[in-house]
Amino acid sequence: MASGVLLSVHVVPVLEGRIVAFVLDPPGPKGRWLPWTMLPQGANPYEIASTIVDEWCEGAMSDLRLADVISREGDGGWELAIVFRAELTALPGRERGAPHVCDAQDMAAVHGFNAVDLERWLGGGGATTPPTEGDSPKLLF
Repeated sequence: MASGVLLSVHVVPVLEGRIVAFVLDPPGPKGRWLPWTMLPQGANPYEIASTIVDEWCEGAMSDLRLADVISREGDGGWELAIVFRAELTALPGRERGAPHVCDAQDMAAVHGFNAVDLERWLGGGGATTPPTEGDSPKLLF
């Protein structure tokens, strides 16, 4: 990524309680990746996430929801990543890359994300939202 700001949309495909990453080989990026794309100016992130699911996961999903928004530094620039969780109904084909169902020990091998975030998204949890004015604080244990 060049120096500057990148707005991106990522999708965490989940099938039967396990993350599905895609194994990519050269030419291009190598390793296990979650589907993603840059967010075009003025585009709706939810619609972009739905398109990603159609293209990478062949549209086989029962649920798509916002999981997180995270700030990341990398390669001389800053990225604001909008992360969606897609509950898949079938394992995708190999059109974009070989789908790989991740076991717990594979969680750290998904490019660009911390295992703790992947585990949280797998459980369906997203980022906690700060209370708005008038809300009483909630304690989480």
